[in-house]
Amino acid sequence: MSVFVPLGVPGAARGRERGAAEVPYLLVNPPVTDPTTPYHSIPYLVGAAREAGHGAYGCVDANLDAFEYLADPARFGAALAAARRTRAEIEARYAAAGATYAAGSRSADAGGRSAAPRRDDEIRYRQTLAAEGLTDTAARDAIGVFRDPELFYHPPTYAQAVAVMSRWWELLALEMPPGAPDGFSMRAKSTVNLCSTADLADPAVAAAVARPFEGYFAEVFTPLLRERPWALVGLSVNYTSQLPVALRMARLIRTVLPDTVIVFGGTEVGDVVKYAPDAAAPWRVFRDADLIVPGEGEAALVGILDALAAGAVRGGTGFDGVGGVMTRTRPDPEIAYGSVAGLAGPAYDVWDWERYWSPEPVILYSPTRGCYWNKCTFCDYGLNTDRPTSPSRERPVPAVLADLREAGRYGRTLYFAVDAMSPRYLRTLAAALADSSLDLRWAAELRLERTFPERAVGELLAASGCVAVSFGYESGTQRVLDLIDKGVRIDLVPDVLAELARNGIAAQMMGFTGFPTESEAEALATYEFLQDHDKLWTTAGIGVFSLTPGSIVAKDPGRFGIDLLPPSASDDIRRYVPWRDRASGEVHWPEPEDPRIPREYVASTRKATFDRPFVGGIDSAHSLLYYARYGRGLLPDPPAEGRRREEEPRVRLVGEPVLTVPFDSVEALTGVGDLMAEVGRRSRAHLDTTSGAYGDWLAGPGTGRPGSCGVLVLAHGELVEVPAGVDFTEDTPLTRALRLMLSTQART
Repeated sequence: MSVFVPLGVPGAARGRERGAAEVPYLLVNPPVTDPTTPYHSIPYLVGAAREAGHGAYGCVDANLDAFEYLADPARFGAALAAARRTRAEIEARYAAAGATYAAGSRSADAGGRSAAPRRDDEIRYRQTLAAEGLTDTAARDAIGVFRDPELFYHPPTYAQAVAVMSRWWELLALEMPPGAPDGFSMRAKSTVNLCSTADLADPAVAAAVARPFEGYFAEVFTPLLRERPWALVGLSVNYTSQLPVALRMARLIRTVLPDTVIVFGGTEVGDVVKYAPDAAAPWRVFRDADLIVPGEGEAALVGILDALAAGAVRGGTGFDGVGGVMTRTRPDPEIAYGSVAGLAGPAYDVWDWERYWSPEPVILYSPTRGCYWNKCTFCDYGLNTDRPTSPSRERPVPAVLADLREAGRYGRTLYFAVDAMSPRYLRTLAAALADSSLDLRWAAELRLERTFPERAVGELLAASGCVAVSFGYESGTQRVLDLIDKGVRIDLVPDVLAELARNGIAAQMMGFTGFPTESEAEALATYEFLQDHDKLWTTAGIGVFSLTPGSIVAKDPGRFGIDLLPPSASDDIRRYVPWRDRASGEVHWPEPEDPRIPREYVASTRKATFDRPFVGGIDSAHSLLYYARYGRGLLPDPPAEGRRREEEPRVRLVGEPVLTVPFDSVEALTGVGDLMAEVGRRSRAHLDTTSGAYGDWLAGPGTGRPGSCGVLVLAHGELVEVPAGVDFTEDTPLTRALRLMLSTQART
């Protein structure tokens, strides 16, 4: 299933000419992350190592492989059957509970388990309903839609495939600790605390999160480990959502290959090192690692491979001289920011691009690293020291064009994965692309530069193949922007957006509310700015400010009128910092929503239905392909006639059944939202929030009561109680209208 580059490629021959020994190494991209396109870290690592003469490598995208394994109809069908068995078991207990209630008793059942409804049962019961309306082939067929060059671009059919994914994650959640999964991501805090070294260092916790993937590990991944005498296995962990499964995989690798050097690297690894309470903490988390690379990895990997070729072995001291590498005897290496000018190009040939869940590849590439502005007071990215992020470094444009010619062998759509490019470099690169023979479409995150309209930058970007630009405009008020040190005048932003719109380039807007001292009116203005300029942007994401310890705000809180507070007692990996506003006394913790913002304001930013990694998600691969096909509107214009026929999916993958459930109200059942409210309450009260702390709460009595009600399971898994007396099994104008009304109600 995975792609392995054969031993002895040309780079290895060059290494042998230099007298270097052959060192077979394996790089792994672990679950859980986006399967629509691969992250670009492993191609960059292999490119650098291959240039240095280390050609005996293998690469495995375990994330993609694992989901393909689980999508097999036999395995997906087994997951559906398991969900239905769980539902039947819970219903049987609830039926017994109903009889117990009728008898006026709350005694335990024959197994000693309370007969009363439990919170964990109710959470899981909601999740089991996702199985209804799916068939054994649904996951495989949905992936087929994502890969199909026609069906992918038909929104109603595409929506069916996304609906399967939404349902699938509810089924996977049944096997994981409650609240842990969140689509193709993981919550930082749930019944598993990814801010706690205690949870991350506990192999049982990692195994509980990784439980859905154990079959893949046993049947596919373990045999891959035995295919070569790997001297090194590296786990590239770039998102928090990958961390617990990567830790489980490291334990497995150590068992199968006890003498292999295990290396952890990636941006999430850097965050653990950066936010850990002491120098020993990363080694408690990465307990099966021999080496940790907390910063940029190309030079570090080459140094490790050179050391192995020179005779360094697992557990020895031969790695202490390798720059940028943490060892148990040297836990605090100097972090260096390497030049990108002479860096080898990324080795995009390590992946089988046809296997990813898109009709054509979308390739990530970084022409620059770091941020040329590097002043924003909220920013805290990477292993920064005195600045918000790493220093800006630019790859010479001729080298970029050479890299892109190589990338063009595999795909024509690229995302420039950069923090921010300087205006000068952007114009130079865009002009070079426009003058080249490359036929590429691209997108990137850029700064809102006032010079865009003055210098007709939109026209140049369009000529170079740009289809979308993401902007962190942050706030709709100048006072807050000045506190952020954004260097942007809000009154000039519409001119910048208009310049792009005139040239057919989509604008994706990102911001947040809740910055220190921000008033309610200023928070609303961030949304009102988007409402006032609705025609100039395509997608938007407005979050809530979360204070991180490496930001300028956290380093100089008095300047922003706040006091820092201790984190939750269990959170010794300080991913965030709670704070108090000195003027109002209000205490702020990370929140998923800003309670000051009306729901209709939030809805006004949702022009597209879906979020990452699907169409409508900012910078998602699927969104970029839709921009390239349909322009800045993202979606095709509705047909002038025959609209009803066109709006029907060409392939129907998921049904919307109406079920009768043994509760007086399904909406009254405990849900993940209730669990997350309890996580927040415990955090604020400085109570234990590690995985063992929620047993009593989950085992406590639920909020559901025995009875009977009808439930419509909508395509994406939303549960809606249906009016009594309406037969939804018939497809009539009335039932279609009611389904549409209930679907709209569920999503607003």
